[in-house]
Amino acid sequence: MQEIEKLEARSVALLEEVQKIEKSRGTSGVSQFEVNNLVARGANLFQTTVGPKSVYAEGLHNAVKQKSSVSQYMAVAGVLQAFHLDLTGGHLVNIRHEVEAVVISEILTQARKLSRAKGVHPAASVIVACAGVEEFLRNWCEEKAITVPEKQRSIGKFAVELRLQGHIELPVERRISSWADYRNDAAHGANWGKITPDIASRVIREIEEFVLENRQVLG
Repeated sequence: MQEIEKLEARSVALLEEVQKIEKSRGTSGVSQFEVNNLVARGANLFQTTVGPKSVYAEGLHNAVKQKSSVSQYMAVAGVLQAFHLDLTGGHLVNIRHEVEAVVISEILTQARKLSRAKGVHPAASVIVACAGVEEFLRNWCEEKAITVPEKQRSIGKFAVELRLQGHIELPVERRISSWADYRNDAAHGANWGKITPDIASRVIREIEEFVLENRQVLG
């Protein structure tokens, strides 16, 4: 809930900036700097809220194609207003969940493809699969308002925090930690020999099953 409030506050701040520009544009016009500022901050907010691909991001992309800075500003302001109305109306939560689920699914699909590709070391598929489950665990923590400092974010840390908050049991945390151990081996050339095709296939399967069993956390 706190995260949504922070997003709403950022959205309000952008609309306040739009109002300032609106009051002065009749006499001083709209500078390209002001437009670029709105676009950059809006794009950052959209990505944080609904992911890298959204109708709002596309709206900004199309807005900056307008020929004049005033036309760009008007288009950008419309996108920001629409986003704010949808955000405060509670219409973006499910969209964000859908985007997150698709991203994680695509990562795991890529891991499975790598595990079957000829000439590709199985370590590669383990690294990709673990990236997918780390993203899933990060989203889970955010959904439960569990704060993990940027420098501490990792598969193991996310798992520990989820267990401490009662969302997973100790055996599950240990299983997740084992995936992190395999990723560490996969990431270091000296330990590649520890990652066999059978181990890679098992890790991917376990991660896929884990995500499927807990998919409700993303709505």
